[in-house]
Amino acid sequence: MNFIIILLVTALLQIFSPWWVIAIVPFAIHLWRPTAAFNSFWISFLAVGALWLGYGYYLHLVSNGAISDRIAQIFFLPNGLLLLLLSALIGGLVAGFAGLSGFLVRDIFSREPGS
Repeated sequence: MNFIIILLVTALLQIFSPWWVIAIVPFAIHLWRPTAAFNSFWISFLAVGALWLGYGYYLHLVSNGAISDRIAQIFFLPNGLLLLLLSALIGGLVAGFAGLSGFLVRDIFSREPGS
């Protein structure tokens, strides 16, 4: 369920907000609805990684690869698809660590005193 919430809320907020909203949403979701630490990272990573990869691939198809290939040349990458994979990886890592941070912050404040 957290996967779908993160995916949809991030997709909606990315229309109006800067790119770093991908860190705020998983943090808030895993602060509100915690799972295990391992799951917090991977759910957030996969949700935002899939979102960025899917939207990037859509833009790649719409432009026949012109935009992504030109940007890939700036970074000395062989093609635009590799650029899409790298951007999905980076976005996924940012979201994954943010989701893990949300879980850990909740864990800190929900512990019993003296433990």
